[in-house]
Amino acid sequence: MKFSIIHFLILVILFSCPKKEETVVARVNNEKLTLEELRSNFSEETWKNLSIKEKQDFVQDWIDLTLFAEEADKLKISEKPEIKVRINNAEKKVKSNALISQIFANMEIFNDELFNYYRLHKSKYQNKIKEYKVQRIFIKEKAKVDSVLNEIKKGLKFSDAAKIYSEENIGRSGGYTGFLSEEKMGKTVWNKIKTLKKWQHSTVKVNSGYYIIRFFETRDVSIDKTFVEVEDEIREIVKQEKREELLFNLLKELKKEAVISISI
Repeated sequence: MKFSIIHFLILVILFSCPKKEETVVARVNNEKLTLEELRSNFSEETWKNLSIKEKQDFVQDWIDLTLFAEEADKLKISEKPEIKVRINNAEKKVKSNALISQIFANMEIFNDELFNYYRLHKSKYQNKIKEYKVQRIFIKEKAKVDSVLNEIKKGLKFSDAAKIYSEENIGRSGGYTGFLSEEKMGKTVWNKIKTLKKWQHSTVKVNSGYYIIRFFETRDVSIDKTFVEVEDEIREIVKQEKREELLFNLLKELKKEAVISISI
C-alpha cells in the first residue's frame, strides 16, 4: 500500500498535534475516529508496543469497515430483520464482554489460595525419575584400580573386591549403595552408569579418586515438584476457577432478580 496523504495526516495527528479535547485521526463522510476511540481498542500495554505501521493498518481497517457499513445502510441491508437480530446480539456481546472484563480486572488471587491448591493436588505435580541400584568400589590411585580390575577379571567377586580394596565405608558391606538418582550420584557417575548394561562394570574418575561401578537393578520413581516449580501453572488454574465461580454466582443473582420466560 502506497504512503498516501491520509497516512501522513494520521501520523501528524497521532504524534505531533497539540493536545485537544477531541483529536480526530480519520474521517469517512460524517463518521469520525478519534484518538481516544482508537486507543480504546487496545490495552495500555499493547498500545505502547504498537508500531506506527500497525496503527496505520488499524485505521485503514476502520475506514474499510465504515465504508462497507455505510453501503449496507444505503442498500437497506441493515433493515432486514435477521440482520437487526445479529446487530443486536453483537451489541449484547460487546456489553457482556465489557462487564466480564471489569469483573475480572477487580479479581484478586492470593498466595495462600495457590498453596492450598498445590497442597490438595500435589499428586498431579510430579517428576518421573530413574534410579539405579549401584555397587561400587572406591580407590584413590589409578595403579591400584588396574590391579583390582585384573583381580575381578580373574574371577574375584565384585562384592568381595569391594570388601577387600574399597577405600570408603560402604566397601565393608560389598559396596552396595542402594538406589541412587542423578542428583545423588553426581553427573559424572550418572553419565557413565547410563552407558552400562546390567552387571557390566566400568571405571569413572571423580575428584577424589576413582570408582569401579556397576548396577544390577533400576526403577522409576515419582518425585513431587516444588511449589515454586508449578506456581505459575497453578496461578492460571486458580484464576480460571475463580473466573468461572464469579460468573456463575453473578448469573445466579441476575436470574434470581430477572423475570425470565421460555416458550420453546
